[in-house]
Amino acid sequence: MMKKATVGLLVGIVAIIAVMVALCNAHEAPASWLQLMISENGYGEDVVVMENGFVRMEVNTDAFAMILKADFLGHANYSVVSSASSPSQSAFTFTRYDTSGSTSCVGTPVSFQVMANTTKEVSVKFTITDSKPVTASQTLIISLIPGSRAFTISTTGSITNSSASTMAYVNEWMFRPISIYGFFDEGSVQMRSLQNGHFSASHKALRIYGLGTDVNTPSSFDMSFQSLQSSIVMTTKTATASSSVQIVVAGAYPGEDDVWDEKGWYSLASHKNTYNFTSTQPRSDQARTINRGVSTWHNTYELFLNDRNFPTSTIPTTSNIPTYDLEAFLTGVYGSSPGCLCTYPNEVKKGEHVYQIATTINRPGYGYGGTYNYFDPDNFISLSSILYSGDAYLQEQARQVIERSGAFLKPNGQLPHHFNVDVPVYLALSGATQTGPNAFWTLTGLQYAKVTGNTTWLQEYMPTLRLAANFCFNLIDMENYLLDAPGSLMIDVFIRSNFTSDSNAMIVGLLREFAEAEELVGNYTGATLLRSLAVNVTNAVNERLWASNGVGRGGNDHYITQLNPDNTTRDFVDYDSNFIAIAYGIPSDLRSESIINRIDKGHCAAAGGGGPEWVSEVYYGPKDTVNGNIGDSATAMGRIAWFESHARKRIGDRNTFDEHIMSPLERDLIANTWLHERYECSGDQMTNRTDAYFEYPATVAMLLREIRYGVNLGLRNVTINPFGPTSFVYSIGNIFVQYTNSSVTVGVPGKVKRTYVVEGLIPNATFSISADQPCSAQQSTATSNEEGTLTFVFQPQQSNCAIHAAINQSSIN
Repeated sequence: MMKKATVGLLVGIVAIIAVMVALCNAHEAPASWLQLMISENGYGEDVVVMENGFVRMEVNTDAFAMILKADFLGHANYSVVSSASSPSQSAFTFTRYDTSGSTSCVGTPVSFQVMANTTKEVSVKFTITDSKPVTASQTLIISLIPGSRAFTISTTGSITNSSASTMAYVNEWMFRPISIYGFFDEGSVQMRSLQNGHFSASHKALRIYGLGTDVNTPSSFDMSFQSLQSSIVMTTKTATASSSVQIVVAGAYPGEDDVWDEKGWYSLASHKNTYNFTSTQPRSDQARTINRGVSTWHNTYELFLNDRNFPTSTIPTTSNIPTYDLEAFLTGVYGSSPGCLCTYPNEVKKGEHVYQIATTINRPGYGYGGTYNYFDPDNFISLSSILYSGDAYLQEQARQVIERSGAFLKPNGQLPHHFNVDVPVYLALSGATQTGPNAFWTLTGLQYAKVTGNTTWLQEYMPTLRLAANFCFNLIDMENYLLDAPGSLMIDVFIRSNFTSDSNAMIVGLLREFAEAEELVGNYTGATLLRSLAVNVTNAVNERLWASNGVGRGGNDHYITQLNPDNTTRDFVDYDSNFIAIAYGIPSDLRSESIINRIDKGHCAAAGGGGPEWVSEVYYGPKDTVNGNIGDSATAMGRIAWFESHARKRIGDRNTFDEHIMSPLERDLIANTWLHERYECSGDQMTNRTDAYFEYPATVAMLLREIRYGVNLGLRNVTINPFGPTSFVYSIGNIFVQYTNSSVTVGVPGKVKRTYVVEGLIPNATFSISADQPCSAQQSTATSNEEGTLTFVFQPQQSNCAIHAAINQSSIN
């Protein structure tokens, strides 16, 4: 054990053990190295430093002050990520809380011992002791390996006698981020900037992360718990930190569990009795799922650090997509949608545990307060971004939200438009009946099955999905092959009804998607009928909703808003419905080009500098909206930008996608972490619209994966069709793609036989197809076509098999 007396031998000497190991194979990964330094600062105090280029920890053992630093790129250009109030304030304290309201950071100075110092690991054990008024002792073993963004921390401690004045011992980690997110075994909870906010959880913590700052110092932390015997208190905006994680190793928080309060330890201390630390039973005032009254504890967890506003526990330090895109993707995935989840007990209604999702994070308070589970298409977008995290916990949270709404289908299949607290509501806020909730909820269910590979769930849940889909399919007039819509698809305040272009364009996509699901579950006859119906609706849309001369506003360059039973029309030159039509391949190439040309020259279009993307060329006035609500008549929406991007990719317009959609959205998201609900005609955010709204951040994540990198999973197919990048590694969560024009490696969830389609490869070349053992011994060859598209069928024997397609150089024609 290296104590103060023995450390004195190091005066004036810096003991440095630094090891350089081989470069990582990935060309974008930095060199991997590891360093442990033990030195003395200018005040005669001993300092222990562990670092590897990605993260750095400095521990003053005399004052027991810890500073945490990080560099996402691994170049050792660190920024402080801990303790918002002062760079010198300790990131970690072992704190005793007393009933009098006083606190003490105990155990200084600490002793330390080097446990490991090799090329593979450095590890130091710190021992902290409190002798008055309670005898408490704790060891922290902190370890670091090369090429990791995380410290592994193991704490072991005990209380050997108790005191009437002592309420709890707490290990507290203090950070800069203003928003904190907790993943527990019973659901997710989040808060941003609640003054002196405290959340004491009675359920087991699995992962807690924080991100976002209110100054120009981005940072995040991410704690993943491997073994946790203690309870957790999450805090925001206290006197010592913007956010913190308090691990209550002995005793208990004196306030109410599972709700946010602004009282904290101090003002609540006098309202609870102390209790015996030597007891091995939980506190008796209410039921617990975690033992709060133990006299010993042992906890193990990883602490990931980052100098950017996204967590990193699911991201390798090896090669990945370019940093700018990766930062935008992960900020879009983790900053907004998980914070919208209201799946922890009491989150929606005190005393209830339901799985719902809001439209904003808790900041504090939710946008559209008291309403949840909009699928018109809000939560299709937010849950898609959650599913794209590749994180199994979040993906299961998404499934539970899907099933929550599905549990309230009417006998005719109509889905709740939303929930008012915990009560289903079937009409939109505007009072309209929409087709959107059923269509997009069904697609969200299919999205879950695609992304997770959980086809067993799909088989079991198919009757519910089928009932919801049939609500839309049954609206199709089988004489005209057009859907007779009761209202707008996804802009509820717009008056649209009868044979509308938005719902009819959307139903074509839904019919095709659901046909694939029917085929997967063995209903081949049903799949054939749905595909045939999709063809018929496509033909009817082109024949009857196209603005030819004398139809709508004419021009032969767009689809009209609606056709009425008496053959009268309404036509606002809607951007949303026309982009939906192109995205689903309804118009010919010539018609698609004419639509794009009209929109790009139109009012406030993104191609002309407007926010991505505006709603319509013609303004929806008070008489054109429900109850005169013109709130969405002059605005841009992320949902339209999503359809537009798919349309732009279909016609090959990469410039508009890159420069007028992705560029401003990525810029704003990285700069602000959270975005407002809508964009202006000027291309700026509408600051008078709801803050920290899910839509644009989630849309950015979807567009990066689906459009730019072209990683698209179907129920029976996997398509890799990048839009711009010619060489990349996509390694996020449970998805791995390594792509060049001569080889591709794909690892995705699921064991179902799938058709793999890879575009952008060398044309007319033979590729060898194989998989890593023990996934499959299957080997074959396939030849790319004249356009460089390779198609092959493969069935892995286990999930996430790495399937390779490598060119045979001698085969190139």
